[in-house]
Amino acid sequence: MKASSNSYVPALGYRWLTRFYDPVVRVTTREATVKEALLRQASIQDGRRILDLGCGTGSLAVLVKRAHPGAGVFGSDADAEALKLARTKLEETGIEVQLDQGLASRGLPMLTSR
Repeated sequence: MKASSNSYVPALGYRWLTRFYDPVVRVTTREATVKEALLRQASIQDGRRILDLGCGTGSLAVLVKRAHPGAGVFGSDADAEALKLARTKLEETGIEVQLDQGLASRGLPMLTSR
């Protein structure tokens, strides 16, 4: 199934391709280099709250929390399948990141309900 009417496009354009997102990104981009540079530039400090908006499969959120365990890390994405992969990744790494499903244009539950 391609993008639904809720105005987002699933990872790689089709829901059935979402499970391949991480391997495809890993071999077709310089993901690790880019994310490590972003992490350095962010100058994250303990006690800060970090929002990974459009967190997808959670790779950046895991990297942030691993590098800065004293920071609160939150992720939000519209794609339920990508979030399912992110939750699996978090369980496998033992890292705690709060994930919520939603579109930024409709408000973020983690920021409005807690």
